Amino acid sequence: MTSQISHLRSLSRGGILVTLLAIVIFFSPVNSHSEATKTDKRPRIGLVLSGGGARGLAHIGVLKVLEEMRIPIDCIAGTSMGAVVGGLYAAGASPADLEKLVESIPWNEAFTDKQTADKLSFRRKEDRQSDKIDLNLGIRDGHLITSKGLVQGQNLNLLLKEIILHTSDTKDFDKLHIPFRAVAADIESGQAVVIGTGDLSEAIRASMSIPGIFAPMEIRGKMLVDGGIANNLPVDVVRGMGADILIVVDIGTPLRTREGLNSPGSITAQVMTILIQRNVRAQLQTLKREDILIQPQLGNLGTTDFSKTAAAMNIGQDTAKKLTHRLTALSVSPENYQVYLAHQRHQPVALR
Repeated sequence: MTSQISHLRSLSRGGILVTLLAIVIFFSPVNSHSEATKTDKRPRIGLVLSGGGARGLAHIGVLKVLEEMRIPIDCIAGTSMGAVVGGLYAAGASPADLEKLVESIPWNEAFTDKQTADKLSFRRKEDRQSDKIDLNLGIRDGHLITSKGLVQGQNLNLLLKEIILHTSDTKDFDKLHIPFRAVAADIESGQAVVIGTGDLSEAIRASMSIPGIFAPMEIRGKMLVDGGIANNLPVDVVRGMGADILIVVDIGTPLRTREGLNSPGSITAQVMTILIQRNVRAQLQTLKREDILIQPQLGNLGTTDFSKTAAAMNIGQDTAKKLTHRLTALSVSPENYQVYLAHQRHQPVALR
């Protein structure tokens, strides 16, 4: 009997110890490992790419430096040419792909609606018919009816669809290799429209529809034009995507002098530049100390100087290299960067 009582006491003490241990574990911070992981985890890096026509090709030079320094990008937002470069990079293009692409594109054809049918594949001929745009020229009810832009953008639409054909089934831009947003403007309200779903090629096309030049792109009932007039440097958009640190590339567009204001087109361009500079200043004021601003000095390189793509890319690359002392802090190990690249390049864009 005595041995049985002793055995029971031993079990009881053991039970008490187990219970106390369970209590300690229960009330201990169960997220200690995850908190440590969160502390050790690298910051989420967002890339902001501004618009500016051919000047925006400087973004490719910046991307070259970011990749050389092994800086992974976790989310991107771009306006106009920034949407083109950012969207293609998010879809799997490398900086080398982008460079080859912009140097091979016949820009004079991309910005017109003329295309001979013998240059098109059967698939592209079908797309051309489905995307065909009525110019709406003529007389209706006694009034002259004209198109909404000098260029309807048919060739540009087909070009973008061909390049990123592999994204045609991806309707949520968070599901791209890198989450992406294109910024356009609602021409009826003047408000910025952030596009994160739908057809990627149409989103990019809408973002770069220069008013008066390209016809607006209608998406979900809104007439969308170049986002530069509403938000040319979408800092707030990338911040809203959860970025901890921003790399902001502002290519800027200088105002024309009196001598350059000698046509209706130049006057329209000046008005747009004034609107763009105003909203860019507002976005720059929201930057934080840890954000990195890159401002390539492109001088007089014009928004239509697509013959100077190499010069624009080189200036972007040189400017980014001058900030390596700040960018170095965002670099990851070669092993981790290879993992990042393997995901980002999983389905590369189709080069021409």
